[in-house]
Amino acid sequence: MRKLDKALLIVSIFLMLSSVLAIHFQVYAFWKAITFLGYEKFYMVLIPVIYLGYSSSYGIALFIPFILGMWLNLFLKNFFKLPRPPENLRIVEAEGYGFPSGHAQGSSMVFGYFAYTREGIGFRVFCLTMIALISLSRIVLRVHYWRDIFGGIVLGTAVISLGVYLKNKVKYTPKVALLGIILSLLLPVISRSIGYANETFSIVEGSLIGAVVGYSSFKQFNLPDTSEIPFKKRMIMTAIGLFVSGAGYVVWKSGAPGLPTFAISTFTMVFLVPSAFLRFSDNYRK
Repeated sequence: MRKLDKALLIVSIFLMLSSVLAIHFQVYAFWKAITFLGYEKFYMVLIPVIYLGYSSSYGIALFIPFILGMWLNLFLKNFFKLPRPPENLRIVEAEGYGFPSGHAQGSSMVFGYFAYTREGIGFRVFCLTMIALISLSRIVLRVHYWRDIFGGIVLGTAVISLGVYLKNKVKYTPKVALLGIILSLLLPVISRSIGYANETFSIVEGSLIGAVVGYSSFKQFNLPDTSEIPFKKRMIMTAIGLFVSGAGYVVWKSGAPGLPTFAISTFTMVFLVPSAFLRFSDNYRK
């Protein structure tokens, strides 16, 4: 077993033991820290780090199914309209309907993707531990019922399994890219036609449009996978990408509409940042 694998296995055991103690002694600070890993702010940091700092092809195969899965989560919440636990029982604030849990689904997609695509017992145990703890945090903090958690895990596992399958079966072509762009543009039309449109839908839809159009442009210009860029330069590019992602969020919080704001910021992060970096960085392989 590799050193990293052993370290992650030890971390997993430590987290599981800590969770037992946190439940017994009602240490809600532990669970608030764990549940943060299921919020959109965490994924806004994680995905640019993976896409720009590790590998663009590996990152986009997570990013697009993740966004589609969250759109489906919003659709199902508005369809079933199942309530959360009463507000007077909640330890943290939570908005919207309860089923399926976005935290359980998001963690199942992200850490499930890592577990599917990377080897190592310790690494996979760590991923499963994170899915379990992030999901459980929503129960401990009393913002979801068990039905919401199970629904989120099942849905997240199904979405990311389909994403991994398609990644292995479908190769990029201009026709595939065009189909992806058309489908991404149809989602806002669908949500508005059935009366489910709101700002949360707009954020997700804008992010999907920016990701699909951005990566299609990335491939059309035959840019190299970001994994081919030297580590130090990848870190600089990642920092720029994080700034762009954060700037988009700040602009939206300032009152800008979600769909165009997140479409532009995501397109910039996915295509313009690596494109500009490679164009103005001579001999990028050195």
